[in-house]
Amino acid sequence: MHLYRKLFANMTRQGISTDDIMYLDMFKEYRVMLSEGRRKSETYQYLSEKYKIPLSALKQAIKRLDENYNL
Repeated sequence: MHLYRKLFANMTRQGISTDDIMYLDMFKEYRVMLSEGRRKSETYQYLSEKYKIPLSALKQAIKRLDENYNL
């Protein structure tokens, strides 16, 4: 645990929640799909099914990540 203490402390200072980490790959894929010209509704539905996340939770996570992180 000692090895990760600095990492977790730095993440907290940067405003990154440990809950958000599980959504980072999904969020990157979301941004790629939008840049390819896909519709948001199509993207939400695809990612919800792929990552087995309820649509409402997925939308909340994307909104939070989009506001807080520039990935």
